[in-house]
Amino acid sequence: MAPKSIGMIAKGRRIRAVKRAVAGFAAVTVAEGVGLFTALQTGSGPDQTVPPVAGGAPNPVLVAAISSTTTEAPVRFDPLSRTLNVGWIPAGLGGQHADITPWQQTFSGHDSAYVNGGPDIGLVVTVLAKKRPISDFYDGALGLPPAAVAKPTEPVNGGAAECLTDPQVLGSCSAIRWQYAPDAWARVSYAGSAGATPAQAAAVARRVAESVTLTKDQAVRMPFTLTGKLAGMTVTRTSTQIYSTPGFHGEAWSASVQLVPTGTVVKPGENLDPISLSVDVMFVPGDPSGRIKDRDGEPNTTVNGHPAWRSADGAAVIVFGASDTRSAVWYPDDHGDATAAYADVALLAHPADPAGWQPLK
Repeated sequence: MAPKSIGMIAKGRRIRAVKRAVAGFAAVTVAEGVGLFTALQTGSGPDQTVPPVAGGAPNPVLVAAISSTTTEAPVRFDPLSRTLNVGWIPAGLGGQHADITPWQQTFSGHDSAYVNGGPDIGLVVTVLAKKRPISDFYDGALGLPPAAVAKPTEPVNGGAAECLTDPQVLGSCSAIRWQYAPDAWARVSYAGSAGATPAQAAAVARRVAESVTLTKDQAVRMPFTLTGKLAGMTVTRTSTQIYSTPGFHGEAWSASVQLVPTGTVVKPGENLDPISLSVDVMFVPGDPSGRIKDRDGEPNTTVNGHPAWRSADGAAVIVFGASDTRSAVWYPDDHGDATAAYADVALLAHPADPAGWQPLK
Protein backbone atom coordinates (compact mmCIF):
# COMPACT_ATOMS: atom_id res chain seq x y z
CA MET A 1 0.00 0.00 0.00
CA ALA A 2 1.29 3.45 -0.84
CA PRO A 3 2.02 5.86 2.00
CA LYS A 4 -0.08 8.95 2.59
CA SER A 5 0.77 12.55 1.83
CA ILE A 6 0.58 15.25 4.45
CA GLY A 7 -1.49 18.40 4.15
CA MET A 8 -1.40 21.22 6.69
CA ILE A 9 -3.94 19.82 9.12
CA ALA A 10 -4.19 18.10 12.47
CA LYS A 11 -2.67 14.63 12.74
CA GLY A 12 -5.06 11.86 11.78
CA ARG A 13 -7.51 14.37 10.28
CA ARG A 14 -5.56 15.53 7.26
CA ILE A 15 -6.78 18.16 4.81
CA ARG A 16 -6.08 15.60 2.20
CA ALA A 17 -5.21 11.93 2.77
CA VAL A 18 -4.05 10.57 -0.57
CA LYS A 19 -2.57 7.10 -0.84
CA ARG A 20 0.59 7.46 -2.86
CA ALA A 21 3.69 5.55 -3.69
CA VAL A 22 5.52 8.78 -3.30
CA ALA A 23 4.87 11.66 -1.02
CA GLY A 24 6.88 14.79 -0.69
CA PHE A 25 6.84 17.88 1.36
CA ALA A 26 9.07 20.94 1.01
CA ALA A 27 9.74 24.65 0.87
CA VAL A 28 11.45 27.69 -0.43
CA THR A 29 11.47 30.92 1.51
CA VAL A 30 8.20 32.36 2.78
CA ALA A 31 7.48 35.27 0.48
CA GLU A 32 9.04 38.56 1.39
CA GLY A 33 7.43 41.53 2.94
CA VAL A 34 6.54 42.45 6.46
CA GLY A 35 3.27 44.12 7.28
CA LEU A 36 2.14 45.28 10.67
CA PHE A 37 -1.44 45.62 11.69
CA THR A 38 -3.47 46.40 14.77
CA ALA A 39 -6.85 44.73 15.01
CA LEU A 40 -9.72 44.26 17.40
CA GLN A 41 -10.82 40.87 18.63
CA THR A 42 -14.16 39.84 17.17
CA GLY A 43 -16.41 37.05 18.24
CA SER A 44 -18.06 36.15 21.49
CA GLY A 45 -15.89 38.06 23.96
CA PRO A 46 -15.32 41.77 24.63
CA ASP A 47 -13.19 43.68 22.12
CA GLN A 48 -9.54 44.03 23.05
CA THR A 49 -6.69 45.84 21.37
CA VAL A 50 -4.20 43.33 19.94
CA PRO A 51 -0.47 44.04 19.58
CA PRO A 52 0.89 44.39 16.02
CA VAL A 53 1.63 41.10 14.26
CA ALA A 54 4.36 40.65 11.64
CA GLY A 55 3.40 39.08 8.36
CA GLY A 56 3.77 39.14 4.62
CA ALA A 57 2.63 37.47 1.41
CA PRO A 58 2.56 33.75 0.56
CA ASN A 59 5.05 32.22 -1.84
CA PRO A 60 3.91 33.56 -5.24
CA VAL A 61 4.13 30.10 -6.84
CA LEU A 62 1.26 28.94 -4.60
CA VAL A 63 -1.30 31.71 -5.02
CA ALA A 64 -2.67 33.74 -7.90
CA ALA A 65 -1.39 37.27 -8.33
CA ILE A 66 -4.12 39.88 -8.39
CA SER A 67 -4.80 41.05 -11.93
CA SER A 68 -8.49 41.66 -11.43
CA THR A 69 -10.91 40.56 -8.73
CA THR A 70 -14.26 38.89 -9.12
CA THR A 71 -17.42 38.94 -7.05
CA GLU A 72 -18.60 35.65 -8.55
CA ALA A 73 -17.48 32.12 -7.73
CA PRO A 74 -17.48 29.33 -10.33
CA VAL A 75 -19.47 26.13 -9.82
CA ARG A 76 -16.23 24.24 -10.52
CA PHE A 77 -12.60 25.19 -10.22
CA ASP A 78 -10.04 24.15 -12.80
CA PRO A 79 -7.19 22.28 -11.05
CA LEU A 80 -4.85 23.61 -13.76
CA SER A 81 -5.57 27.23 -12.80
CA ARG A 82 -5.05 29.22 -9.64
CA THR A 83 -7.60 31.89 -8.83
CA LEU A 84 -7.20 32.04 -5.04
CA ASN A 85 -5.21 35.03 -3.83
CA VAL A 86 -4.24 35.28 -0.17
CA GLY A 87 -2.80 38.74 0.33
CA TRP A 88 -1.46 38.38 3.86
CA ILE A 89 -0.24 35.58 6.13
CA PRO A 90 1.35 35.75 9.57
CA ALA A 91 5.09 35.35 9.92
CA GLY A 92 6.42 32.03 11.13
CA LEU A 93 5.03 29.56 8.61
CA GLY A 94 7.84 27.12 7.82
CA GLY A 95 6.09 25.39 4.94
CA GLN A 96 3.29 26.37 2.59
CA HIS A 97 0.90 24.21 0.59
CA ALA A 98 -1.59 24.82 -2.22
CA ASP A 99 -4.20 22.29 -3.35
CA ILE A 100 -6.85 22.63 -6.07
CA THR A 101 -9.73 20.30 -6.92
CA PRO A 102 -12.90 21.05 -8.91
CA TRP A 103 -14.71 21.76 -5.64
CA GLN A 104 -12.28 23.80 -3.58
CA GLN A 105 -8.98 25.63 -3.43
CA THR A 106 -6.80 25.53 -0.32
CA PHE A 107 -3.74 27.43 0.83
CA SER A 108 -2.16 26.32 4.08
CA GLY A 109 1.04 26.47 6.09
CA HIS A 110 2.55 24.77 9.09
CA ASP A 111 3.99 26.90 11.88
CA SER A 112 7.76 26.59 12.22
CA ALA A 113 7.35 26.66 16.03
CA TYR A 114 5.88 23.15 15.93
CA VAL A 115 7.78 20.61 18.02
CA ASN A 116 7.46 16.85 17.71
CA GLY A 117 4.74 15.67 20.06
CA GLY A 118 3.26 19.13 20.49
CA PRO A 119 -0.03 20.45 19.13
CA ASP A 120 -0.34 20.86 15.37
CA ILE A 121 -0.19 24.56 14.56
CA GLY A 122 -0.51 26.60 11.42
CA LEU A 123 -2.92 28.23 8.99
CA VAL A 124 -5.56 26.88 6.60
CA VAL A 125 -7.47 28.94 4.01
CA THR A 126 -10.18 27.21 1.96
CA VAL A 127 -12.61 28.55 -0.64
CA LEU A 128 -15.44 26.35 -1.89
CA ALA A 129 -16.92 26.44 -5.37
CA LYS A 130 -20.34 28.02 -5.79
CA LYS A 131 -23.26 26.07 -4.31
CA ARG A 132 -21.01 23.67 -2.39
CA PRO A 133 -22.33 23.11 1.16
CA ILE A 134 -20.32 24.05 4.24
CA SER A 135 -20.15 20.34 5.04
CA ASP A 136 -17.50 20.19 2.28
CA PHE A 137 -15.00 21.89 4.58
CA TYR A 138 -12.52 19.40 5.99
CA ASP A 139 -12.65 18.55 9.67
CA GLY A 140 -9.54 18.97 11.76
CA ALA A 141 -8.05 22.07 10.12
CA LEU A 142 -5.31 23.78 12.11
CA GLY A 143 -6.84 26.30 14.49
CA LEU A 144 -10.35 24.87 14.16
CA PRO A 145 -11.79 23.96 17.59
CA PRO A 146 -12.77 20.27 17.63
CA ALA A 147 -16.27 21.10 18.89
CA ALA A 148 -16.68 24.48 17.21
CA VAL A 149 -19.85 26.49 17.70
CA ALA A 150 -20.82 28.99 14.99
CA LYS A 151 -21.62 32.51 16.20
CA PRO A 152 -22.34 35.57 14.07
CA THR A 153 -19.52 38.08 13.75
CA GLU A 154 -18.71 41.21 11.76
CA PRO A 155 -18.88 40.71 7.96
CA VAL A 156 -15.73 39.91 6.00
CA ASN A 157 -15.41 42.18 2.95
CA GLY A 158 -19.17 42.67 3.08
CA GLY A 159 -20.00 38.97 3.26
CA ALA A 160 -21.96 37.43 6.13
CA ALA A 161 -19.53 35.78 8.57
CA GLU A 162 -19.45 33.45 11.55
CA CYS A 163 -16.84 32.79 14.21
CA LEU A 164 -16.25 29.08 14.78
CA THR A 165 -15.66 29.33 18.48
CA ASP A 166 -14.41 27.09 21.24
CA PRO A 167 -17.21 27.32 23.81
CA GLN A 168 -14.65 26.70 26.57
CA VAL A 169 -12.50 29.71 25.60
CA LEU A 170 -13.74 33.26 26.13
CA GLY A 171 -13.31 35.36 23.00
CA SER A 172 -12.46 32.37 20.82
CA CYS A 173 -12.51 33.08 17.09
CA SER A 174 -9.45 31.32 15.71
CA ALA A 175 -11.58 30.18 12.78
CA ILE A 176 -13.90 32.30 10.71
CA ARG A 177 -16.32 31.27 7.95
CA TRP A 178 -17.90 33.71 5.52
CA GLN A 179 -19.60 34.11 2.15
CA TYR A 180 -16.86 35.41 -0.12
CA ALA A 181 -19.25 35.56 -3.08
CA PRO A 182 -22.98 34.87 -3.55
CA ASP A 183 -23.71 31.27 -2.54
CA ALA A 184 -20.00 30.54 -2.00
CA TRP A 185 -18.23 29.98 1.30
CA ALA A 186 -14.68 30.38 2.54
CA ARG A 187 -13.00 29.53 5.84
CA VAL A 188 -9.79 30.53 7.60
CA SER A 189 -8.45 28.86 10.73
CA TYR A 190 -5.24 29.58 12.60
CA ALA A 191 -3.25 28.38 15.59
CA GLY A 192 0.39 29.34 15.88
CA SER A 193 3.15 31.50 17.26
CA ALA A 194 1.38 34.73 16.23
CA GLY A 195 -1.74 33.69 18.16
CA ALA A 196 -0.57 33.24 21.73
CA THR A 197 -3.90 34.53 23.10
CA PRO A 198 -7.47 34.06 21.83
CA ALA A 199 -7.52 37.73 20.83
CA GLN A 200 -4.30 37.41 18.83
CA ALA A 201 -5.44 34.23 17.07
CA ALA A 202 -8.78 35.89 16.24
CA ALA A 203 -7.02 38.95 14.84
CA VAL A 204 -4.77 36.82 12.64
CA ALA A 205 -7.71 34.78 11.31
CA ARG A 206 -9.66 37.92 10.44
CA ARG A 207 -6.68 39.67 8.86
CA VAL A 208 -6.05 36.67 6.62
CA ALA A 209 -9.76 36.36 5.75
CA GLU A 210 -9.97 40.01 4.76
CA SER A 211 -7.04 39.51 2.36
CA VAL A 212 -8.69 36.61 0.46
CA THR A 213 -9.95 37.27 -3.06
CA LEU A 214 -10.57 35.40 -6.30
CA THR A 215 -8.79 36.75 -9.34
CA LYS A 216 -8.24 35.94 -13.00
CA ASP A 217 -7.15 32.39 -13.90
CA GLN A 218 -3.39 31.85 -13.75
CA ALA A 219 -1.76 28.60 -14.79
CA VAL A 220 -0.56 26.21 -12.11
CA ARG A 221 3.21 25.85 -12.50
CA MET A 222 4.93 22.54 -11.83
CA PRO A 223 8.46 21.05 -12.02
CA PHE A 224 7.26 18.86 -14.91
CA THR A 225 4.92 18.95 -17.87
CA LEU A 226 2.62 16.24 -19.23
CA THR A 227 2.94 14.85 -22.75
CA GLY A 228 1.50 12.00 -24.81
CA LYS A 229 -1.41 10.12 -23.27
CA LEU A 230 -1.11 11.93 -19.93
CA ALA A 231 -1.60 15.28 -21.65
CA GLY A 232 -4.94 13.97 -22.91
CA MET A 233 -6.19 12.97 -19.45
CA THR A 234 -8.25 15.14 -17.11
CA VAL A 235 -6.46 16.65 -14.12
CA THR A 236 -8.57 16.34 -10.97
CA ARG A 237 -6.11 17.67 -8.40
CA THR A 238 -2.89 19.66 -8.27
CA SER A 239 -0.95 19.90 -5.03
CA THR A 240 2.30 21.72 -4.22
CA GLN A 241 4.29 22.15 -1.01
CA ILE A 242 7.21 24.55 -0.64
CA TYR A 243 9.30 24.74 2.52
CA SER A 244 11.51 27.41 4.06
CA THR A 245 12.97 24.76 6.39
CA PRO A 246 13.52 21.14 5.30
CA GLY A 247 10.39 19.00 5.09
CA PHE A 248 9.79 15.65 6.70
CA HIS A 249 12.28 13.96 4.39
CA GLY A 250 14.67 16.88 4.01
CA GLU A 251 12.93 18.12 0.90
CA ALA A 252 12.69 21.71 -0.31
CA TRP A 253 9.48 21.08 -2.23
CA SER A 254 7.11 18.46 -3.55
CA ALA A 255 4.47 18.57 -6.26
CA SER A 256 1.80 16.13 -7.36
CA VAL A 257 -1.00 15.72 -9.86
CA GLN A 258 -3.95 13.34 -10.03
CA LEU A 259 -5.55 12.43 -13.34
CA VAL A 260 -8.49 10.45 -14.65
CA PRO A 261 -9.34 9.32 -18.18
CA THR A 262 -11.03 12.04 -20.21
CA GLY A 263 -14.78 11.66 -20.02
CA THR A 264 -14.77 10.32 -16.47
CA VAL A 265 -17.55 11.86 -14.40
CA VAL A 266 -15.84 13.42 -11.39
CA LYS A 267 -18.16 13.94 -8.45
CA PRO A 268 -17.55 15.92 -5.26
CA GLY A 269 -15.52 14.05 -2.68
CA GLU A 270 -11.97 13.16 -1.81
CA ASN A 271 -11.63 9.62 -3.07
CA LEU A 272 -10.71 9.63 -6.74
CA ASP A 273 -8.10 6.93 -6.26
CA PRO A 274 -9.94 3.96 -7.85
CA ILE A 275 -9.97 5.72 -11.23
CA SER A 276 -6.91 7.96 -11.00
CA LEU A 277 -3.26 8.08 -11.86
CA SER A 278 -0.86 10.06 -9.66
CA VAL A 279 2.39 11.80 -10.59
CA ASP A 280 4.61 12.95 -7.71
CA VAL A 281 7.96 14.75 -7.71
CA MET A 282 10.14 15.73 -4.74
CA PHE A 283 13.44 17.62 -4.46
CA VAL A 284 15.94 17.14 -1.62
CA PRO A 285 18.86 19.61 -1.73
CA GLY A 286 22.20 17.83 -1.63
CA ASP A 287 20.66 14.45 -2.46
CA PRO A 288 20.03 14.04 -6.21
CA SER A 289 18.25 10.73 -5.64
CA GLY A 290 15.75 12.01 -3.07
CA ARG A 291 15.28 8.42 -1.98
CA ILE A 292 13.32 7.99 1.26
CA LYS A 293 15.50 5.32 2.80
CA ASP A 294 13.09 4.15 5.48
CA ARG A 295 10.24 3.72 3.01
CA ASP A 296 11.33 3.36 -0.60
CA GLY A 297 12.26 -0.07 -1.86
CA GLU A 298 15.78 -0.76 -3.05
CA PRO A 299 16.25 0.05 -6.74
CA ASN A 300 15.40 -3.01 -8.83
CA THR A 301 15.46 -1.58 -12.35
CA THR A 302 16.51 1.47 -14.34
CA VAL A 303 14.40 4.06 -16.14
CA ASN A 304 16.07 6.36 -18.67
CA GLY A 305 19.43 5.39 -17.19
CA HIS A 306 18.43 6.22 -13.60
CA PRO A 307 18.05 3.71 -10.76
CA ALA A 308 14.41 3.02 -10.03
CA TRP A 309 12.07 0.88 -7.96
CA ARG A 310 9.20 -0.83 -9.75
CA SER A 311 6.41 -2.63 -7.93
CA ALA A 312 5.86 -6.30 -8.71
CA ASP A 313 2.56 -5.58 -10.47
CA GLY A 314 4.02 -2.65 -12.42
CA ALA A 315 1.45 -0.19 -11.08
CA ALA A 316 4.05 2.00 -9.35
CA VAL A 317 7.50 3.21 -10.29
CA ILE A 318 9.85 5.56 -8.42
CA VAL A 319 12.83 7.00 -10.30
CA PHE A 320 15.80 8.32 -8.33
CA GLY A 321 17.93 11.16 -9.65
CA ALA A 322 16.17 12.28 -12.83
CA SER A 323 16.68 16.06 -12.90
CA ASP A 324 18.01 15.64 -9.33
CA THR A 325 14.55 14.62 -8.08
CA ARG A 326 12.63 11.69 -6.71
CA SER A 327 9.84 11.25 -9.25
CA ALA A 328 7.09 8.67 -9.33
CA VAL A 329 3.99 7.51 -11.16
CA TRP A 330 1.48 5.14 -9.65
CA TYR A 331 -1.99 3.75 -10.13
CA PRO A 332 -3.81 3.64 -6.77
CA ASP A 333 -6.09 0.85 -7.97
CA ASP A 334 -3.01 -1.26 -8.85
CA HIS A 335 -4.08 -1.52 -12.49
CA GLY A 336 -1.83 0.18 -15.00
CA ASP A 337 1.67 0.32 -16.42
CA ALA A 338 3.39 3.02 -14.40
CA THR A 339 6.64 2.84 -16.37
CA ALA A 340 4.81 3.48 -19.63
CA ALA A 341 2.98 6.41 -18.06
CA TYR A 342 6.25 7.78 -16.66
CA ALA A 343 7.49 8.21 -20.23
CA ASP A 344 4.86 10.96 -20.62
CA VAL A 345 6.19 12.94 -17.65
CA ALA A 346 8.69 15.55 -18.86
CA LEU A 347 10.75 16.76 -15.91
CA LEU A 348 12.21 20.23 -16.28
CA ALA A 349 15.98 20.12 -16.71
CA HIS A 350 16.59 22.37 -13.70
CA PRO A 351 13.52 22.38 -11.42
CA ALA A 352 15.26 23.17 -8.09
CA ASP A 353 13.92 26.75 -7.97
CA PRO A 354 10.10 26.85 -8.14
CA ALA A 355 10.29 30.33 -9.62
CA GLY A 356 11.34 28.67 -12.88
CA TRP A 357 8.54 26.09 -13.05
CA GLN A 358 6.27 25.88 -16.09
CA PRO A 359 2.52 25.42 -16.68
CA LEU A 360 1.63 21.75 -16.39
CA LYS A 361 0.20 21.49 -19.92
